[in-house]
Amino acid sequence: MKKSVDIFYVHLFNDFSGSPRVFRDAINSGISTPNNTYVLTSKHRGFLDGVNARRINCFYARSNNRYIQLFYFLISQIFLFFQLSFWLIGNRLKSRKSTVIINTMLPFGAGVAAKLFATKVVYYVHETHIKPDLLKAFLRFFIQHCATSVIFVSKYLQHQESFDKIGSDVIYNGLRTDFIPSNDLDFRSKFERKQLFFAGSLKKYKGISQLISLALSLPKFNVVAAINCESYEYDEFIAGNTIPKNLIIHVRPSNIQQLFQESFLVLNLSLPEAWTETFGLSLLEGMAFGCPVVAPTVGGPVEFVNNENGLLVDARNTEKIVEFVLYLNSSFDVWNRYSNEALSMSKKFTAEEYKMALIAYFEKFDLV
Repeated sequence: MKKSVDIFYVHLFNDFSGSPRVFRDAINSGISTPNNTYVLTSKHRGFLDGVNARRINCFYARSNNRYIQLFYFLISQIFLFFQLSFWLIGNRLKSRKSTVIINTMLPFGAGVAAKLFATKVVYYVHETHIKPDLLKAFLRFFIQHCATSVIFVSKYLQHQESFDKIGSDVIYNGLRTDFIPSNDLDFRSKFERKQLFFAGSLKKYKGISQLISLALSLPKFNVVAAINCESYEYDEFIAGNTIPKNLIIHVRPSNIQQLFQESFLVLNLSLPEAWTETFGLSLLEGMAFGCPVVAPTVGGPVEFVNNENGLLVDARNTEKIVEFVLYLNSSFDVWNRYSNEALSMSKKFTAEEYKMALIAYFEKFDLV
């Protein structure tokens, strides 16, 4: 890396979801030194805590009211524009170059500031479902006119969200560096435990209703859900739903690695017409622990899930999912065959593979 180049990573809302998790690995990849690396994100707890960089806290607030949320979002972009501009102008006055990496489509304020005052502007695109459509068109306008290059997390997303005359590449998400499966997984114990694992949120489009249906249809299986939500959202959900006895819900558990390690199967039940998974990181993490998976039939997961390591299915077809679970449960040999194939596929998405792809991207587009 050139000593005269600083890298600014921008992520709007720091939490424990997939995009900041992947962003953390990019920041910690070693492409730049901590003294040359800055992270602008919200003060909330999340995956961007403790990264190897200088942190700059940004304003961001949330509300259940969509209009108040939109107001907060617009205000946050005004603050973000001036905050990032301050740092980039300072760099220019010191005759230093700046590369800005913007995570997700949302931070358009950062895009404008980077267009005006940075040397290179990279958008790291993880999503395709942004509503309303007018907001998505608005955000795409800024990417089209501000970005010098784009990173997509899957070929599906690159096809869906390509931009004219802007260089782009696919960098598949990698398994996190601190997420290391044991070399001596107890496959027999995983099979006998009969634990189905779901990692997601309480949003309807993530298939939470389908998860409840599966728990009811599979009373001899333990269904465990790791949910990324606020405590009040969890309380409202519990108050409004009858939870089967065999369904255990954890809010942002700290032992998610252990949950993958113990599980018989990992579920992604996203409903494609409302939310298309552009990658499906929890599936890959489960596969790294020898878990067969259930995944949607469209989106990023189809690039690594197949009929040898899991099931591609519309989550509303719970009967087919139940049938697949019972088939896996029919014998250890059947389950173990799927498990080994899942484990084999996951080795193509290691943290080292991700790091090498990221370094190649930075070199290709002369970002450092």
